[in-house]
Amino acid sequence: MMKKLFAISLLFLAACSEQTTMETVTETTIDDRLNIELERLGFKDGMPELPPVFGPYEPSVVVDKEIYITASAAYTPEGTWITGTITNDTPAEHMLYAAELTVIQALNRIRLAIGGDLNNLGGLHNVVVMTTAPDDYPHVEMVAEATSAMIIRILGPELGKHERSILRSVSLPVNMTHETEIRAYTK
Repeated sequence: MMKKLFAISLLFLAACSEQTTMETVTETTIDDRLNIELERLGFKDGMPELPPVFGPYEPSVVVDKEIYITASAAYTPEGTWITGTITNDTPAEHMLYAAELTVIQALNRIRLAIGGDLNNLGGLHNVVVMTTAPDDYPHVEMVAEATSAMIIRILGPELGKHERSILRSVSLPVNMTHETEIRAYTK
């Protein structure tokens, strides 16, 4: 019974996000939509500084017009990481919040890779959504849906369209709950 209630609440939240996506996109610019989402998530001072990467690698690399970013984890406005495995007892709001925070970090990496302006973005190739969850966890695709919906809410339906892969893992580096990786290209 709890699993069904949980699934219904996730579907409801995703449907609400999807409904506001198209309304918001037609009325504002990328920067306006990004600022709306930043404020909603608790980033009162705009786009946050990126936390350092955890190893001897770059947060992003641009080759010709191709943009490659490292996986981006959920980093809160308070400067902490969201960590741990998602289970059936994890509140839906917590999961969706973590997914949306990863989108902010990923878009921030892309923004910095292309000169600090998302208007230089030509589009997305693919999005890889990674979540730590046990084998029997049935809602990984809903976390991925929240990730895709957030990308489209910010970038718009044309610029934000993408192919997506979903990976469930028993662990991610440094015990992260959720990570998003995006491959994109510049104009």
